[in-house]
Amino acid sequence: MKRTSTTLLLSPLLATVLLASGCSAMNTPEQAAASSEIAKNAAVVLRSAPIELVWRNNLDQRQPASPPGFSLPAVITTPEGDLIIAGAQDNRVRVYRDNGSEQQRISIEAAGESGALQLDNGLVVLGDVAGNLYGLDLKTFAIKWRYALGSALIGRPVAVDHDFIIQAANNQIYRFTANGNKVWSFSGNLGGLGMHLTPSPAVYEDHVYAALSNGDVVAMRAGDGGFLWKRQMVLNNDAAVLSELKVPVASPVVIPAAQSGRDEDLLAVSLFQGELSFLSLQDGSQLRARHLSVKSTPLLIGQRLFVADTAGSVSALDAGSGETRWKLQLSKGELTGPVLSQGMLWLADDQGKVYRIDQEGHLSGQIELSGRIDRAPVATSGGVLVRNNLGVLYMLR
Repeated sequence: MKRTSTTLLLSPLLATVLLASGCSAMNTPEQAAASSEIAKNAAVVLRSAPIELVWRNNLDQRQPASPPGFSLPAVITTPEGDLIIAGAQDNRVRVYRDNGSEQQRISIEAAGESGALQLDNGLVVLGDVAGNLYGLDLKTFAIKWRYALGSALIGRPVAVDHDFIIQAANNQIYRFTANGNKVWSFSGNLGGLGMHLTPSPAVYEDHVYAALSNGDVVAMRAGDGGFLWKRQMVLNNDAAVLSELKVPVASPVVIPAAQSGRDEDLLAVSLFQGELSFLSLQDGSQLRARHLSVKSTPLLIGQRLFVADTAGSVSALDAGSGETRWKLQLSKGELTGPVLSQGMLWLADDQGKVYRIDQEGHLSGQIELSGRIDRAPVATSGGVLVRNNLGVLYMLR
C-alpha cells in the first residue's frame, strides 16, 4: 500500500484503453461545446476545498498487457470496524481495513469484477468472471459455499429479506438464500452486441425489476420469480458497432409516489446512447422520456433524481415530471455516479477525474487520478472509494 495525504492534483495519465465491449470515448458536438463551461467550473473549484487523497492500493497487481479491471468495492461492517472488500484481476479477493492496510487475500477461481453484499448471516457474497458465486466468511477468510452460474456476475447482489438476488451477464436472474441455495431463476433472451458492465436488479415491495442487455425491462415477484410484465426499450438491438449500440448499463431506479408527486410509483430506466425513460411500476407503460445517454445508476434524493450522462453533464431532474431543475457541465468524458457522501455528490469520469459538487450543482472540489474510471465511486464512513481500470483503489476525502 502506498499511503499519502495530499491536496495537490496528481499528474494525469490519460487512458488510451477502450473497452472491447464497453463504453465509447467518442467526441460529440455536445462534448465539444462544453469546453467553455468546463473552464468556468475549473475557475470556481480553485476557490473551493480541494479533494484529499488519503491512501491508494495496487488492487489488481496487473502484469503487462493484462486486461483492465472493473470490480466494485464494497464496505462491510464488522464488530472490529469497517472492512473494504474488492475482487481483483489476479483471482483474489482483497480485504482492507478502512485505513488502507491489507488484512487478507482470498483465492477464487477467476478474476472478480462484481460488487459484493454483506448478508444477514455475516457472509459476503460476490462473483467472478468464470460464473462462480461465492459466500465468504470474513471471520475465517474462508469460502463457505460456491455456486456455478451460467455466466459471469458483473453487477452487484441485491438484498431481499434474508436472501439476495443477482443478475448474470447472460440475462439470467436468480434468488438465493444466504446459505447459497437457489430459490428460483428467470431466463431472459440473450442480446446482441453488449457491454462489459451490466445492471443490477431493483427490489421494491416484494417485486423485482431488471433491465436486460436485450433491451427488455422485466418485473417479477420476489418470492417465487413469477412473471408480472415486460417492456422492450430498444426497437433494434442488433447493433453491429459500438456507436450504434443502445443498451442498459445503469440499474433501474424505483421512484415511489411520495417522491414523484404523482399517484403511482415509477421506474426510471436508463440506456447507454439512448434515453432515460419513466415507466409505470404497475404495468411497465412508458409515461415520459428524456434523451440522455447514461451508463451509471441515477441517484434519488427526495423529489429530485440526479443523473450523470456520457456527455459529461450532471443534472437534477424533477422525479415526477423529469424536467431539469439544474444542469452542470463537468467534463468532456463519460461520467459515473453520483453517490452521496457527507451531503455532497461525488462523480468520476473516464479521463480519471473525480468531482465533488453540492446538491444545487456547485462544484466544490476535483482531483485528477491515473487511468479511466468506469464504475461509480463508493461512499464509506471515512471518505469515498474510487477504483480505476489500471487496478488502483483510492480513498478520497
